[in-house]
Amino acid sequence: MIKRVLLLLFLGAPLACASDYYVDCNYGSNGNPGTSPQRAWRTLLQVGISSFQAGDTINLKRDCTWNEALTPPSSGSSGSLIKIDSYGNGQPPHLTGYLPIAAQWWSRVGATNVWSAVLYSATSGLANVVQCGIRGFYCLTQPPSQLQYVRFGTVWGIAQASQTALSQDRDFWYDATNFILYVYSASGNPATHYSTVAPMALSGKSVLTVTNASWLEIQHLKIDWFDGYGVQVQGASDHLWLANLAANSEVENGAVPLGFYVHPDGVPVDIHLYNTDANMNYAGYHFDGCDSGGCAFEIRNCRAYANRAYGIVDNVHGAVSYDYCQPGRMKLAEDRLVALEKNDLRRTVYDRIVIAGITFAITVAISTIVAWRSYMGLK
Repeated sequence: MIKRVLLLLFLGAPLACASDYYVDCNYGSNGNPGTSPQRAWRTLLQVGISSFQAGDTINLKRDCTWNEALTPPSSGSSGSLIKIDSYGNGQPPHLTGYLPIAAQWWSRVGATNVWSAVLYSATSGLANVVQCGIRGFYCLTQPPSQLQYVRFGTVWGIAQASQTALSQDRDFWYDATNFILYVYSASGNPATHYSTVAPMALSGKSVLTVTNASWLEIQHLKIDWFDGYGVQVQGASDHLWLANLAANSEVENGAVPLGFYVHPDGVPVDIHLYNTDANMNYAGYHFDGCDSGGCAFEIRNCRAYANRAYGIVDNVHGAVSYDYCQPGRMKLAEDRLVALEKNDLRRTVYDRIVIAGITFAITVAISTIVAWRSYMGLK
């Protein structure tokens, strides 16, 4: 056996080994190999179109912001996960739909109160396309197919059906063919008039999507300002560890957004959410599927505050185990609700027995002390 291994080494047979990849929103380049901080990639799109091997780690630069979605393209294996994590110092890597447009990117349309900004172009190097970051790259790597929400300062705008329909402050229209946002501003440049104009540029999308991928560990990401899903697990996905993630939308969009939407196919038995926040969504956590039973999900140390409907929607018939969660209001499948109500009843009875025992013990102790002091002649 030893001779065989040595022979393979001498013959130059390739041996698989784990690699580290790096993504830096400011100083990276997709022309780099991505294999060191000095030769990092720049975009999450580059991650999504690459292939990785079991044991690889994709490191996202801290203090970076991407107006992009992230879709891990490959699966790891048992004992050799593919990991997505952060590197460097500062705030966690930030994936967001919030795209503030500075004054320099707005152009007035004729002599009207309508202003326009070009959000995306497939042609690189254009001077009029909205740019981000220290080195001025295009903010968006993919064209938005729609824009449902635009925030003017702290107030949501009103979507209109055409450019000619823009007639009052905070009206907007998105030209999805040419990727141009038009807004009405009664008093000069919109960035000055409203202080901030920010479309939700990832409209209708999942920010982090795990599709048909398994044996992954993803952690230390901040996800916000989405009108669809913050984190979505779908398809034949299993053996996942999602940790130290925050998915806080702040966008009011009917029965979405959902902070974490977990609805894989088949019978997944090994999906874990640790130390996660899902605040200011329609529902913080939403579990679906598993109609045939046998699934297993774990959610530990979670917080779900200020969600418009529910902190947790559990439609997987008891497949989710909870530990140290603060979910606010919960919506459970009926069988799960009955089980939890029985547990709550048992817990209530138990708590009352314990409290009564403690009260009795304290009363006896006080009576004993009073009697002793009286016997000793003490006041």
